[in-house]
Amino acid sequence: MAGKALKKRILTDVADNGGVDWLYDQIASGVTVAELARQYGCSRSYISRSLNSIPEYKKALESAREEAADALVEQGLEMVDSLSALSTTNEIAATREKVNFRKFMAGSMNQAKYGTRPQNNVTISIGDMHLDALRKVNSQMAAIDAEDRQREAATIDADYEDVSDD
Repeated sequence: MAGKALKKRILTDVADNGGVDWLYDQIASGVTVAELARQYGCSRSYISRSLNSIPEYKKALESAREEAADALVEQGLEMVDSLSALSTTNEIAATREKVNFRKFMAGSMNQAKYGTRPQNNVTISIGDMHLDALRKVNSQMAAIDAEDRQREAATIDADYEDVSDD
C-alpha cells in the first residue's frame, strides 16, 4: 500500500506542477528520471513505471528525450568552452570523457540527429564483375552442351523400310 500512496503523490505533484508540460520541460532541459526519483525518495524504475502508466506522460517523456539530447550537446559545449589555456591535462582528460559520454547519451536519445550509423564501404571491381559474367556464361554453355549430348544419346537410329503396297 505504501507504494500506491507514493505513486499517487508523484502523479499528484506532477499534475499540480503543470502536468505534461512540466514533465516535458523537466526532461527536455536535462533533468533525468533518476534525479526525479531522488526528489521523491524512490528508485528510478519505480518513478519511471509510475510516469509511464499515464499515456500522456509516457508520450511527453519520449518526445522530451529527443529535446534532452540537444541539452546534453549544449552542456558538452559549455564544458569545452570552460577550459582555458591554464587547464591541466587531467582537467582536459576529465572534460573529454564527460563530453564523450554526453555525445553517447545524445545519440541514444535522438538517434536520427546525433546517432552514429555504421558505415558500409562497398568496393566494386569492373574486372571481377566481367570475369564473373564470363564464368556464368561458360557454365550455362556447358550445361546446354551436356543436355544436347544426352538428347543425342537418347535418339534411336533405325533403318526404315517402305512396306506400302505400291
